[in-house]
Amino acid sequence: MVWFSYHGGHSGEFCAHAKSTLEEVVDTAIARGFTHYGLSEHCPRYRPQDLYPGEEHLGIDGLAAAFDAYVKRAFDLRDARTGDIELLVGFETETLPPQGWLEAMTGLRDAYPFDYIVGSVHDICGRWLDYSPEDKDALAADLGGPEALQIAYFDAVTTMVETLRPDIVAHLDLVRKYEPAGFWFSARVMRTIDNTLEAIRASGGILDVNCAPFRNGFGPVYPLPQVLERARAMDIRVTLGDDSHGVQTVGVGLDQSLAAIVAAGYESVSYLTRADGWRQAPLETLVPRRT
Repeated sequence: MVWFSYHGGHSGEFCAHAKSTLEEVVDTAIARGFTHYGLSEHCPRYRPQDLYPGEEHLGIDGLAAAFDAYVKRAFDLRDARTGDIELLVGFETETLPPQGWLEAMTGLRDAYPFDYIVGSVHDICGRWLDYSPEDKDALAADLGGPEALQIAYFDAVTTMVETLRPDIVAHLDLVRKYEPAGFWFSARVMRTIDNTLEAIRASGGILDVNCAPFRNGFGPVYPLPQVLERARAMDIRVTLGDDSHGVQTVGVGLDQSLAAIVAAGYESVSYLTRADGWRQAPLETLVPRRT
């Protein structure tokens, strides 16, 4: 029996918009029955304008130091909790700075012995699309409307996947955050999504079925059924991501991720081990842990 998540493990120790210490997050994962748990803290950012709210006191140098401290603490915990849980250590990427992001992310990946990386896009040309509805609406207006924003976002994800080739592709349809209940992508946008899925399949990437939007009141898990069903038809593998930002969200909502995977027609879910790489867990062996 295995239970796992690979996108999450953020902590207030190293992330200004999270809570708890990293050790508390890990120990909560153990208490909640996880056999494998991925730590994927946000990467540092390299321009003052790219700081998240609450990071201003750290500045660019402080973010870099915090990331170094995260890596050391994560590897120490991985060793200290051997026998209780298999921890996998990675990080979550950005397409920032707009010029030079690939070199920056590749440099981080090569600087430490990470087990994996989570490929994320949260911006278009340095402007956040998931920070607030107002910011997202302003960005959409400048690009020519919501559909234009969605196409630009998926084009950015495609480029990220083709060039960085991350192990896991995070919250594939993050661009629909703040959309009303019942939102669905148009046929035009779905054609662009098909290109993104083709890139994921070609790179061997694995989709993060991420429960954060359900938990936070932003609709179904990422990605929407119309996208996840298309991924299943293309034989793209999936894994679980709780996108936890403190002990209160460790594992919370993963039952919804699992239900979405079942509804899309999958028969197994991928999980990562240090010794054997990616393996497949048949769905009938997975039982959601109640938290």
